[in-house]
Amino acid sequence: LSLVTYSTDLSSVKLSIRIESGKKLFLGETIIIGNRTTRTRLILRELALKKGAIITRKKIARAQSALLSLGIFSQVQIKPIGGTSKKTDILVFVREKDFGSIEVAPGIRSDLGLKLSTLINYNNIDGLNKKITFRGSINRRINLNAIESSRRSREQNLIEYNTNVTFAENNILRGDLDFRSSLSFARERFFSFDADIRRFSMGVSSRVNKWFSWHTNYQLESISGYNTVPDNNGEDPNHAEFQIGSISPGVKLDFRDSQVGAKKGALFDLSVEFANPSFASQNSDDLKIDYYKVISRNKFYYSLSDNLVVAFSAAFGLQENLAKSKGYIPGIKVFRLSGADIIRGYEDDEMNRISQTNDDVSQFEVNSRAYMASLKFEPRYYYTDNLILGLFYDAGRVFVDRFEADKLRSSVGLSFKYLTPVGTLDFDYGIKLLRKEDSSGTLDSPGRVHVSIGFF
Repeated sequence: LSLVTYSTDLSSVKLSIRIESGKKLFLGETIIIGNRTTRTRLILRELALKKGAIITRKKIARAQSALLSLGIFSQVQIKPIGGTSKKTDILVFVREKDFGSIEVAPGIRSDLGLKLSTLINYNNIDGLNKKITFRGSINRRINLNAIESSRRSREQNLIEYNTNVTFAENNILRGDLDFRSSLSFARERFFSFDADIRRFSMGVSSRVNKWFSWHTNYQLESISGYNTVPDNNGEDPNHAEFQIGSISPGVKLDFRDSQVGAKKGALFDLSVEFANPSFASQNSDDLKIDYYKVISRNKFYYSLSDNLVVAFSAAFGLQENLAKSKGYIPGIKVFRLSGADIIRGYEDDEMNRISQTNDDVSQFEVNSRAYMASLKFEPRYYYTDNLILGLFYDAGRVFVDRFEADKLRSSVGLSFKYLTPVGTLDFDYGIKLLRKEDSSGTLDSPGRVHVSIGFF
């Protein structure tokens, strides 16, 4: 059989390529060396290669990636050795890292201002990659536009902080469940009040396969609000001690080609939070906390070429107060566009005004329903493997009582991204498509610069 055959007039060519798949190779024994602390059963579990299974290059590469992703090995090598024409053993060589680390990171963010963070981590406890992690951060805001105007001259140098201790264990009881528990203390500034927050949470999760995972989390929060601004009724709904107990199940479908810097695929994330007295939420004579909160966040990536990718994000939320006349949704739990849901080009107080009065959503006692929408459309050009340039269109808003799609606020702008191992470091400048006045007659700014990491 000729490899190349030309037509008589030499206008076309026919290629005849013969491919032989070869013989199937089955796994015999797995030999593991180099693990001084890590237990053999942990390595075997992550390898996911069973005796008698067919061995392929792709399976070996996937097993090597799984071991490296544990974060406890600096080097992993997997090689077939010996065996027969139908069966082979594999040698797994690992080199363990030091299991403790300390990190200190100064920084600045457009929303939180000057920031200092620290991370103390100790993993591979008991040789099964159990982890204890301490995270701490303090910050002082430079830009107080995210704070209600009458509060900006008071407590303007208030220091915010967040401390968190987490214990995590994978595959508890030798099953497929991962366990996580944490305890945190924080002082945070919100638009119309400041709060000291104490949280305890614990939960389980499971990655069923490479694209489907689920989780369930229980959280108990104690919140003390102060430095508050009265609402439209002259009352102070946030100046109180709140206790919120909730359970939050969720599912995730991840079809992206990469979790960082995806170029194709889609991500679907749905979570529901149920808070009521059955989960230790407050139930006093003057307040009953009983609500549900549904959030759906979805991302889509379509590759037009090696360098051009179109990204789209759609996030929607609904929450409803079930306590009726006896209660309301605490302000700290009401939807607010921030973090991954921000509308670029807007200050915090500009993007979180409700349509009925153009006042900030925190000025309202939500005793019925609240809604949230955030849409992002962004064509991206990969200038290099790590540098990305983009144009974007954002739209979104929060709503109380009713959802009004025609009242979304929108912006356009430019995005510069630098790809890091934990996400993209984004520098965005957005321009509002329609500037409006707030309830006091102050006109919105033309646009704004945003700095963020790992959001979209």
